[in-house]
This record gives sequence, C-alpha cells and structure tokens, in this order.
Amino acid sequence: MASTVVDGLVLPVSLGGHPVLDFCNTRAAWAAPTPKEYLVSHVHLTVWVAHNGLLPRSAVAGLRRAATWAPADAAAVLDRAVAFRTALYPVLVGPARARDWSAVNAEVRRAAATLTLTREKPSVLVPKATGLELPLFAVVWSAAEFLTTPLSTTVSACPSADCGWLFSDPRGRRRWCSMALCGNRAKVRRHADRIRAAGS
Repeated sequence: MASTVVDGLVLPVSLGGHPVLDFCNTRAAWAAPTPKEYLVSHVHLTVWVAHNGLLPRSAVAGLRRAATWAPADAAAVLDRAVAFRTALYPVLVGPARARDWSAVNAEVRRAAATLTLTREKPSVLVPKATGLELPLFAVVWSAAEFLTTPLSTTVSACPSADCGWLFSDPRGRRRWCSMALCGNRAKVRRHADRIRAAGS
C-alpha cells in the first residue's frame, strides 16, 4: 500500500476523504490472514493523529516522551486504539455486529467524559483530555462526530483483496481507494489473465 514517512515513521497516505476513514486505513489488507499494520507503537498513533489534523503538532514531543517513560501504559492505549479501529471498520462499512457498536460506544463514553464547555457564548464543547489517552480520544471524538453526519452513509471499501481501505463515495461512482494504486493493479491483473487465457 502507499505510504509516506512522517517524523521518521512509515505511515499510510491519506486517501479516504476524512481522518476517521484514514484511521481505519492504518491497517491494510483487512481480509488477509496477515494484514499490514501501521499502528505498531503509541508513537505511530500520536504522529498519525497529529499528521491528520486531530491533534496539535505541539503535543507530539511531550506524548513521545510520555510513551517512553510509561511503556506499559502506552501499549495499553495502543491496544485500545487498535480494538476501537477493529470495531469501527464494520460500523462504518458494514456489516456491524452489536458487539462492534458496544465497543465503539464504550470508547465514545470515555472520550465524552473529557469534554468541557468553553466560557464564551455561544459556548462549544472541546476535549480536555491529557496524557497518553489524548491521541486515542481525539480519534474517538472525531469518529463520533462523523457517525452523526450524512457523510457516514457514503462510506465504501476498496474491493482489492490486499487493500480494503475505506473512502467516502457520496456519488456512488468510485470503486477503488485510488485508481493509481488498486485500480491500476486490477487492470494489470485482468490484462495478464486475458493473455494467459488467449495462450492456453
């Protein structure tokens, strides 16, 4: 899959059309026995969240230090992030089970407990989480907001067996996560199959 290097870490490119969809795309080849995993550490989670605009860049250095000081706590947050992503994927593209919704809602409740109103009027709700949970809660809150919009009904999954990435398809005309990636690979495979069939 297409990747980029951010702060020295290999992360997937953003193709989904929304950070929540791209969060699900931190795993590739969803249907494969051994999927491609990009969130291999809490630092990867933190850098990805900041790179996708869900966390201020200024928070990254402190979170990287905190993950070094408390590796067990950082690993626990990463495990929760991966579990949330695993439940979120079918919620977004279907079919979702009751336990998927329960897992998503459990993290939404945790994230919602960190929200506070600003002092001005009209006031707005802002997350005030700190510590190692901050990047996870940023993703969870963004997912909760996304799921309450009409855009959440436009999500499709790339049909390529080694992909499965999600993307927004409001017009219902897009088939691949990227024509330049999976679309072209499918064309090449179809062409090779035709040549083999013609030669047999």
